[in-house]
Amino acid sequence: MNTAVTSREEILTVCRQLVAASGLASVNMRKVAQQCQVALGSLYYYFPSKDELLLATVESVWDDIFNCAAPTDAAIPFDRYITNFFENIKRGILKYPNFFTVHSLSFSTRGQAEGQAKMHKYLAKMKAHMLQVLQKDQAVRPDAFSAAFTEDKFVDFIIMHVISLLLQKNFDCTTLTEIIRRIIYCN
Repeated sequence: MNTAVTSREEILTVCRQLVAASGLASVNMRKVAQQCQVALGSLYYYFPSKDELLLATVESVWDDIFNCAAPTDAAIPFDRYITNFFENIKRGILKYPNFFTVHSLSFSTRGQAEGQAKMHKYLAKMKAHMLQVLQKDQAVRPDAFSAAFTEDKFVDFIIMHVISLLLQKNFDCTTLTEIIRRIIYCN
């Protein structure tokens, strides 16, 4: 047994590996302690309950998936950003099979609410990034948006369709990007 203190990030790295290999259901206190080669009590120091370990694991997986989807300072056309974003998310889904469909089922009632809050946090982050890229795109038609059809509503529409495609395990976003081109760019 390793008596040295393991860092929170090292524990979460092991948890992500477990999720990638066997799904979120494989993450439990004893198995994680065993994989980290630490005493169970050491694990409880960092995560006082299974729900807290699962929430941190879910957040860590979301970070891993969405971290590479953040926009850069360089201007990129919105349609290309969506294609790249979709590809990054697709890689995350392939790395963490079934994560998007089952992770909320692994929590207690209290944990489910916190898990949903974390998911909403990442959706808001995703939306902010998309809005940032859209607003920087100089090729967007000046009349593309109106009071009834705002950038905000457009990005919500895009997010809903990206998630829908991914949940269906449809890894082709060409129709979505073509719709984007037809709506916001000049022909």
